[in-house]
Amino acid sequence: MSVKIKPLTAGWIVAIVYLVGFVGFKFQETKGIMNQLIWVNLLFTLIVLLIYHKKWNGAFIFSSILIGVCGYFLEVVGVKSGYIFGHYQYGNALGFKYWDTPIMMFVNWLTTVYITRQIAEQVTKDPMLHSFIAALLMVLLDYFIEPFAIHTNMWTWQNGVIPFQNYVGWFVSGFIFQYIYLKSVKFPVNNLSLAIYLIQLSFFIALYLTPKAYL
Repeated sequence: MSVKIKPLTAGWIVAIVYLVGFVGFKFQETKGIMNQLIWVNLLFTLIVLLIYHKKWNGAFIFSSILIGVCGYFLEVVGVKSGYIFGHYQYGNALGFKYWDTPIMMFVNWLTTVYITRQIAEQVTKDPMLHSFIAALLMVLLDYFIEPFAIHTNMWTWQNGVIPFQNYVGWFVSGFIFQYIYLKSVKFPVNNLSLAIYLIQLSFFIALYLTPKAYL
């Protein structure tokens, strides 16, 4: 696939979109609109990321779909049982739900696993250490997402408390997914992976530090 827009430019476009979102959540008049666009932004981020993926083949497509599907069904089991991440339920901010779980969780898992995999690959080639680092990066991102998710009706926790079990569940499942993904398919560095991770992390840290921006 030939892309005329350079990765650096695409990165700035994604950053501007997230900046607009951050500003939009600060104003009462616009935060409702921003809330409705959360799932759109998730899908937009994955599409832009995959546009700059350099090696499309059957192994990549199959493995990526497998990660997304497994992530989605992990959430289904988690919602229904409370055994994996704790007791929680999804709101309406992430769009259409099936089995009480938004379809966008497929997108969220694939995006998160993909970008953290790529970052970890720049640190080590050892599969176990790679999976460990990538899983930690996933947990770090989730830690700053949680308060925002609760207040924007993405999901809610029983008694309003985020259990430590959630982070353990994220780490263990993330480690397993990363190991499977790494062993299933090899592909070159996507120049947008690190940028998107840092943009998302910065976005949620900024909201974490200024909670009135979205309350």
